Amino acid sequence: MTATTANESALTGTRQPIEKRRPPLVRSLPLIGPLRQFLGDVHPFLSETRATYGDAFRLRMLNVEMTCLFGEEAIDLLEAGSCLRTSKSMHVLDGELDSCLPSTFDGPQHQMFRKAHLQFMNANLESKRRVDIQSRLAEHTAGWRAGDQVDVLHEAQVQTVDVLSVLLNGEPFPFSKKELALIVHTLIWATFGHAPEWILRNPVYRSVQKRMRSHFLGLVARIRSSPERAATTLVGRYLDLEPPIGRERWEDRDLIAVPYSAYLAGFDTVASAASFLLYQLLTHPRDLAQVRQEFEELSRESSGPVAPVKQKYLRAAFLEAVRLNPPGTAVLRFADRDFEFAGYSIRKGDEVLVVIAGDHLNEAVFSRPNEFDPTRFFGPQSTPLKRRVLPFGSGSHRCTGAVLGELVA
Repeated sequence: MTATTANESALTGTRQPIEKRRPPLVRSLPLIGPLRQFLGDVHPFLSETRATYGDAFRLRMLNVEMTCLFGEEAIDLLEAGSCLRTSKSMHVLDGELDSCLPSTFDGPQHQMFRKAHLQFMNANLESKRRVDIQSRLAEHTAGWRAGDQVDVLHEAQVQTVDVLSVLLNGEPFPFSKKELALIVHTLIWATFGHAPEWILRNPVYRSVQKRMRSHFLGLVARIRSSPERAATTLVGRYLDLEPPIGRERWEDRDLIAVPYSAYLAGFDTVASAASFLLYQLLTHPRDLAQVRQEFEELSRESSGPVAPVKQKYLRAAFLEAVRLNPPGTAVLRFADRDFEFAGYSIRKGDEVLVVIAGDHLNEAVFSRPNEFDPTRFFGPQSTPLKRRVLPFGSGSHRCTGAVLGELVA
C-alpha cells in the first residue's frame, strides 16, 4: 500500500485489506530450483526443508511454483469435499487416451467408480487367485540359481505387470517392460511433472502408444463380447455401472483408461515397494531370518500357499521398508478455493503437494526414525503408527489397488 493510499485511508476511515501471509519461499538455485533433488529420492530433501521452514512452504522449479503441506491436517485435505482437486491435471490423460474417464476422478461419479474398484481389487481377489499368482511368479524365478546376479527392480516390475495383467485383464501383457516404462513415465511426466507436452510427440513413444492403444481396444472388445470374462475382469466391472455423464453408453475408447490407469498406478509403486522390502531384509539378516521362520511355521500349518495376510512379521517389515523408502512421497492437487493452512494463505489455483510421507522420518512420531525396526509395528501403540505410513496415498483418492498392491509386493 502506497503512502498516499495509507493517508487517504486514514482520512476516510476506510480499511484497506491486509494481504495474508503466504508460505515462505525456499531459497534455491535460479530457474531450475531443487530440480536435482526431485529427480532422485526427494523424501530426505522435503523432510529437511520442513525442519527449517515448517509445515507449509513454497518451491519454485522451472518457473512453476508449488506449495508443500505436511502433517495430519494436510492429510485430512485429501478427503472428499476438501478444497483440493485432482482433475485440473487430468486434461493431458483425457486427450492422450481419448477417454473421458480420467476427468471423472473428481466428478459426481467418482465415488461410484471408486467403489467398483474397491469391490474388485481387494484381498478376496488375491485369495481366489493365490495359486495362479504364485505359480506365475514361480515361472519367473524358476531359472534362478544361488550366486546369480538379479536386477531386482527390473524383475519386480516384470512380475508386477504380469500379475496385474492376469488378475485385472484375464490375459498376459504382450508388451515388454521397456515399452511399458516408456508409456508410463512419459504420461506421468506430461500429466504431473510439468514436462513440455512435446515429449508426447516423440516418434518412439507415439509408435508404442499406437500399438498399446490398439491392444487395449481389442481387450475391451473381447471382454465386452464374453460374459464370462466380463464377470472376472475390472473392465467388465465397469460395464455394470452407469456410463460417464454425457455418454449414453460405455464407449470402448473410454474403457481403455481402466487398464491404462492400473499400469500407471502400479508399475513403479508396487515394484519399488517390493524392491525396497527385499533390500532392507537382505541388509538386516536378523529380520530376514524372522520372516523365514514365520513363513516356515505357517507353511507347516497350511495345506496350500500361505496367505500373505497371515505373515505378520513380513507385513511389519513391509511397512517399515516403505516408511524409510516410500514409493510415493507426495501427491499433487490444486486448490479450488482460498483457504488457510498453518497460519498461511493458500490461494485458489495454487499447485499443492501434500507430502503423505511427511511424518515417516519425524522423530516426534517414530523413535529412531532412520533405523529399520519392524517390531515398532507390534504392540498396543502400533495402530497409530501404522496409520502414519501411507505408501499408496490417503483419503478419497487413495490408490484403489492398495490392498492388492501390498499383497503382491
